[in-house]
Amino acid sequence: MRKAPWIFLALILLLGLVPGAAFAKDHWSIEGAGSITSLSVSEDGSRVAVGGHNAKAFLYDSEGNPIYEVGAGNVVTGVALLSNGTLLVSSDDRHLYAYDETGGQLWDSDLKRQVKSLAASQDGSTIVLVTQRSKDLIVVDQNKGEQTGSIPIGSLLKEVSVSGGGQWIVAATSDQFAYLLDKDGSLLYKFSADNQIQAVAVSDNGLAAVGTASNKVELFDQKGNVNGSINTRDIVTDVAFSSDGERIGVSDLSGNYYIFDGRGKQLWESKITGEGRGVQFDREGKTLYSGTNDGRIFKYDVGSVIDKAASKARINAMLWAAAGVLAVVLVMLYLNYLKKRNRLVIFRQIWKSKYIYLGLAPTFILVFVFLYYPAFSGLFHSLYDWQPGGRTTFVGLANFERMIHDPYVIKGMGNLVILIITGLIKAIIPALITAELIFHLRSKRLQYGFRTAFTASMVIPGVALLLIWQNLYDPNVGLINNVLELIGLGSWAHGWLGDPNTALWAIIFIGFPFIGILQLLVFYAGLLSIPNELIESAKIDGANLWRIIRSIHLPLLGGQFKFLIILTLIGIIQDFNGIMIVTGGGPMDSTYVPALQMYYAATKFNDLGYASALGVSMFLVILAITVVNMKLIKTED
Repeated sequence: MRKAPWIFLALILLLGLVPGAAFAKDHWSIEGAGSITSLSVSEDGSRVAVGGHNAKAFLYDSEGNPIYEVGAGNVVTGVALLSNGTLLVSSDDRHLYAYDETGGQLWDSDLKRQVKSLAASQDGSTIVLVTQRSKDLIVVDQNKGEQTGSIPIGSLLKEVSVSGGGQWIVAATSDQFAYLLDKDGSLLYKFSADNQIQAVAVSDNGLAAVGTASNKVELFDQKGNVNGSINTRDIVTDVAFSSDGERIGVSDLSGNYYIFDGRGKQLWESKITGEGRGVQFDREGKTLYSGTNDGRIFKYDVGSVIDKAASKARINAMLWAAAGVLAVVLVMLYLNYLKKRNRLVIFRQIWKSKYIYLGLAPTFILVFVFLYYPAFSGLFHSLYDWQPGGRTTFVGLANFERMIHDPYVIKGMGNLVILIITGLIKAIIPALITAELIFHLRSKRLQYGFRTAFTASMVIPGVALLLIWQNLYDPNVGLINNVLELIGLGSWAHGWLGDPNTALWAIIFIGFPFIGILQLLVFYAGLLSIPNELIESAKIDGANLWRIIRSIHLPLLGGQFKFLIILTLIGIIQDFNGIMIVTGGGPMDSTYVPALQMYYAATKFNDLGYASALGVSMFLVILAITVVNMKLIKTED
């Protein structure tokens, strides 16, 4: 048994559940450069151009050795290395510059407007610019930097990219649209992004990548069809294609760098401290250069990792095929074992009842798909940094460790303890008292009438009840404040839900007088099941009402107490609907609970791995409390 964990880990590694990682082969810092604004790699991969926020452009060889640097009159907004060795530099100083291989200036073009984005094909045959508050792309000649034309788009332009061969141009506008153009500037397709566009790129095969502020890269083909969607951890800051268009590099605002294939499957990922500000491949697509917000350039050797990923995919396919064959063999051996011991009769019995099993099959399938599968999926993905359809990175127990340091979870646990204590009191005591009162009514009609009156309130939707109480707490027109003013206690009136000191207690008070219908009916049914002979015998022995309740009712209601306590604990720990509707967890974090943090992690922050870990933790807490409850509360027949 001691070998089991190691065998399990080996299987995980074999099946590729733990993704590969690559580390920076080399990196260098540009002192005083500030944020890296742009990157460009020469066609042969021997040189790297870098644009900085300090109004300078830098040229390095592939090992990070400086070749030269040139200055501009303002922030450098773009750099482009052409195949003939020319370096193009655009700047907010309204100029476009060209330099030769040694740093000598070839020309300086005054464009009269700040240049916000620069893109060029490798041979320089297509050079386009985006200028400040312009709705037209500017086309420039590589020999003199003169404007040779413009391409009208119709909306304020933001970013532009040109494929390496110059066949395609993609332009992004501030109204969340991207436009795919051919090399002549003719519009082919118009794409709509789901948020503000932060970066664009286009490959030689016409595949366009659009990075947005919603932590996503959307992929479009030449015909305008959505080719895939890539999720990132933070706002996308840059995207780039390899020369063959088979790989996509992405950077985000949290310092994460990714490589995906053309279908959006993640191949590699790395993280640095700081913000990711740029990505660019070498020609072969095996080296990724990246920039940061503090002037650092990282060079990642990702070719070996990507090759290993392809090899691992082939190995995985063979392993799964072998596992399938092994499963078939084991089934055959098991059937042979049953045949030798004359136990195959069970299959004949199943076949005789095939229609019964067939009728039950949809129920079992639905239960498995919508109950058991999500539960096991949550348990599995709690060990991962997970986004469905996007990245899935094994992080072990990091999500659970993160909970210990999450201030919202810590605050929520304190609030949850208060809610559990008050919730148990509200669920048990009022319902028990009411059930005893109804049970001891002498008139059967009155018993029926009160049962019906209490049960009728079940038709009121829970959301409606919450909204009614929200209006009662309203600081301006709420009934509670108006009543306080009416009886001369106007100084007590204030925003109950808006005050961190009272918000949680105001939520606890919702539902007064706290008579839960289910709890009432459970206790009442339990009282009805108590034999009358016991009560009559107690009365003959001189027991009063309180003694009967204490010595007969309460012990014999042990099963009901156990059931209701478990049900209430599960409901309180899992529930966040009331808090989300009434306060949303505020003011500040005064009404936060762990379940609400789980909901926000999954829906607002798209952090499903962390949300799964929160869900698993709540399950373990409920399981522990249930076991303790089953052991402590004894039932008596």
